[in-house]
Amino acid sequence: MEHTLAELAALTGAGAQGDPQVMVSRVRPFDDAGPGDITLAMESGLRSRIADSRASAFVVSTGEGLGEAPLLVHPHPKLIFARLIQIFAAAPPSEPHISADFSYECGTRLGAGLRIHPRVTVGRECRIGDRVTLHSGVVIGDRVQIGDDSVIRPNVTIYSDVSIGQRVLIHAGTVIGADGFGFVPDEDGHQVKLLQTGRVDIEDDVEIGANCCIDRATFGSTRIRRGAKIDNLVQVAHNCAIGEDTVIASLTGFSGGTQVGRCTIIAGSVGTNPQVRIGDRVIVMGQAGVTRDVPDGQRVAGTPARDERSWKRAVAIFYRLPELLQRLQALEREVSGQRSVAGGQEEGSKR
Repeated sequence: MEHTLAELAALTGAGAQGDPQVMVSRVRPFDDAGPGDITLAMESGLRSRIADSRASAFVVSTGEGLGEAPLLVHPHPKLIFARLIQIFAAAPPSEPHISADFSYECGTRLGAGLRIHPRVTVGRECRIGDRVTLHSGVVIGDRVQIGDDSVIRPNVTIYSDVSIGQRVLIHAGTVIGADGFGFVPDEDGHQVKLLQTGRVDIEDDVEIGANCCIDRATFGSTRIRRGAKIDNLVQVAHNCAIGEDTVIASLTGFSGGTQVGRCTIIAGSVGTNPQVRIGDRVIVMGQAGVTRDVPDGQRVAGTPARDERSWKRAVAIFYRLPELLQRLQALEREVSGQRSVAGGQEEGSKR
């Protein structure tokens, strides 16, 4: 589908500069872009090459110095580029259909316009909203609610007593609502299972990556709040809460009861101690180990996690330790030698 530059400006919230009637039919990387393409020229090196590019239009942060080039201008050009990709990549939805082998149990209510692929099973007393898509191999337990326009990718397992909001996307292989990890040793040291009787609540506009595990609460609820985005291979343990619009990268693991605020960024391979609280607008750097609460607005790194600047200074010193050790040993030898000389002189004077 083609759009004029003016239409794309209206759809993305950017400003248009240059010929507003330039036609654009797809989004391409800068070096591959040609006629009919729009591309991102965010870095200064790419901006300087706009005059030589064959692309039809460009996304930039400012149009200053770019003459009559067709531009979409916005302070956050990468955001506009992301919206453009969504516009041009959007495929028309398939027609509603329900596979002949679809199985659901008593008390379950089905919405309108469903797209249910083969080998899907749904338990008792569930509520599946309108225009929901359930891909092949999805298994849904009892008393599960799935809101309108949500998409569940292949081989997702949703245990009983889970609530999923509207426009939620869950990628393949993820498990929602498995038991939290809780055991108590008895008098003989044998492990007694601490039953997990709570639930999982996932709010609207959440995206959960492939092969994630979000465990049910011991009591109450494990909660993923509106707009949170979770990468592949993330573990969310029992009774955790992830705040609105928080972003979590892959291989992160949250111990039970971890509370994460809103608009926070959790980088890859982060781990937390049980019951820690990470505030709003926090940035936790990759491979950090969060062992205590992090206040709002902090940037932390390392294990145990600490202020990022302090951690960087400590790391810089760490890598200088061999050199510092050599200098220390040299100083010790020098001091020892001076003491020996001084001792000899003192002994000679006594004689």
